[in-house]
Amino acid sequence: MFHRFTVGDLECAVVSDGQSEPPLEPPLGSFYQPATGVPESELRDAVAEEGTGRTTLTCAYNCLCVRTPDGIAIVDTGLGPGFLGYGPAFTPYVGKLGAGLGEAGLTESDVSAVVFTHLHEDHVRGAGTDGEPAFPGAVAYAHAAEVAYWSDRAQRIPDEQRGPALEAIRLFGERLRPASYDAELLPGVHTVDAAGHTPGHTAILLRSRGARLLCLGDTFYDPLQLAHPDWRTPWDHDQVRSVAARRRLLAWAADEGVPVHAYHLPFPGLGRIERRGGAFAWRPGLQDRPGDSDPLR
Repeated sequence: MFHRFTVGDLECAVVSDGQSEPPLEPPLGSFYQPATGVPESELRDAVAEEGTGRTTLTCAYNCLCVRTPDGIAIVDTGLGPGFLGYGPAFTPYVGKLGAGLGEAGLTESDVSAVVFTHLHEDHVRGAGTDGEPAFPGAVAYAHAAEVAYWSDRAQRIPDEQRGPALEAIRLFGERLRPASYDAELLPGVHTVDAAGHTPGHTAILLRSRGARLLCLGDTFYDPLQLAHPDWRTPWDHDQVRSVAARRRLLAWAADEGVPVHAYHLPFPGLGRIERRGGAFAWRPGLQDRPGDSDPLR
């Protein structure tokens, strides 16, 4: 499953690694918990205000493919084939990145660069299959702080989280290039500080011929985090910093009309951020707003 679009002169496609479907959609309570500052009563009230009555969320894995003058880059690689971490019933729903690339007329060998927003397993497992690189000709980029954190054995990180990160680091070896913020990794592909969710969490800004797209990684998971941007999740490494990054990036996207790519929203995860008082809302699709000075075209 893929969706083509352009950002200026950059040819792009969202390629799905899969997404959850009923009855395997994760419960809202696994994302928004009292331990992370979201009382159950507040969650119930928010869902009631939303008007959906839902108890789960659709969790997608939307990988972003970009054809640059230096070759094809892919931002994040999904959970990969054979993933059993959520139980065998979930396995058939993910690991579809390779098939999606094929539908788009590409193969893994066509990819010359892999850009990681961060090294959580649902963003890196697709970088390898059975211990071998899925993208044998590609270099990889991840923020230096991200690589250092997962590689530091002194950090108390559960093995099930550390293992996939270290495997991605191993798979690329010398082809892994530690990145910094405010850098242009490839023509039109820029890094933006989004740290907090993980120590080196990185947003990716595509910029070409006056057009932009902001790839937000795990800055938010679900529209409820737009309506309640101070809500944290169990996966946020630095909860205070993650909230600050979310508010800063959402405000930028809303105020400047920058279209966004949301990794975990239902496929293809492309849309606009709008202000709603002191919070935000999601508007799917890339239609230009009246008065946009920087349209996606």
